[in-house]
Amino acid sequence: MKTIIYIITKSEVGGAQTWVRDQTKLFKDDFKQIIITNNEGWLSVHNYAEKVYFVKEIESKFSIFALFKILKIFIKEQANTVISSSANAGLYARLSKIFYKHRSIYVSHGWSCIYNGGKFKSVFIKVEKLLSHLTDTILCVSDKDAHNAINIVNINPKKIKVIRNSVFPQQVRKSKDINYLNILTVGRLSHPKRFDLLIDAVKDIEGITLTIVGGGPDRGKYDEVSNVKFLGEVKNFSNFHMYDLFTLISDSEGLPMSAIEAASAGLPLLLSDVGGCSELIDENGFIVKNNKVDIINKIELIKSDYSYYNNNAIAIKDSFNIKMNKDKYYTLYSNV
Repeated sequence: MKTIIYIITKSEVGGAQTWVRDQTKLFKDDFKQIIITNNEGWLSVHNYAEKVYFVKEIESKFSIFALFKILKIFIKEQANTVISSSANAGLYARLSKIFYKHRSIYVSHGWSCIYNGGKFKSVFIKVEKLLSHLTDTILCVSDKDAHNAINIVNINPKKIKVIRNSVFPQQVRKSKDINYLNILTVGRLSHPKRFDLLIDAVKDIEGITLTIVGGGPDRGKYDEVSNVKFLGEVKNFSNFHMYDLFTLISDSEGLPMSAIEAASAGLPLLLSDVGGCSELIDENGFIVKNNKVDIINKIELIKSDYSYYNNNAIAIKDSFNIKMNKDKYYTLYSNV
């Protein structure tokens, strides 16, 4: 049985961590699976891997000590395929290929070097370009990610593979018409999420309630608003079917797992026009610009003809089922 090692910088709740969790569940009977991450957290508890190793140093600046700790794990577990998610983890996983032969797959969850590089953006892009030479496959979670990999990071198109993010089927919301709209958003209360903009928009709309699921450092920045509820962080949140509309307003995304989970539950979507979000919309909601007026207008449109968007969301929910992509992942990981 081949051994897959997933290496991810942090074990906290997040989209990349959910992706790793779902991969270990999908292949629990097919591969020996190991996780390497920084320390105990959500992912280290919620996974289907045989073992979890902690290398705390991977969350900080580059460390030769951390690199050789990771190499030691690869050798001990006789890793065949190493799948890395997030920038730091990707750096260590790919540099390790110089010393230990394995199939290296880097998963781009939105190209942080482009969106969050700041004044060092060009430097980070060049680093990603160099690291791509040590990578067998760059796995992009959306067509937009693949486009950016080729046209901005300048990665060889032959190294690019696109498998759109997907999830295990969620409990489905029953189709119905409504007068009052219960809106859900899920995410960490920190950059690049724009909960401030979303709250500012919904506070002036009658007949709606916004529920925010997530914790984070920005919680204290948001004023209490009568039609906004903060549930805080909810471990393994899965009650998408209890709401009428899912929204995610953000300055940058890859292909958000929370939006895909909501789509799998048959919820209409309202998403920022960033990353691959537009690839999730097919008459089941709207893409919006990150401004208050556009958000308000699109919510009002959905509310005015809710049954139309709800029915369309129900009709396409099965296209987000991860089981439909299992053969694609298996072929990639096995190098068939």
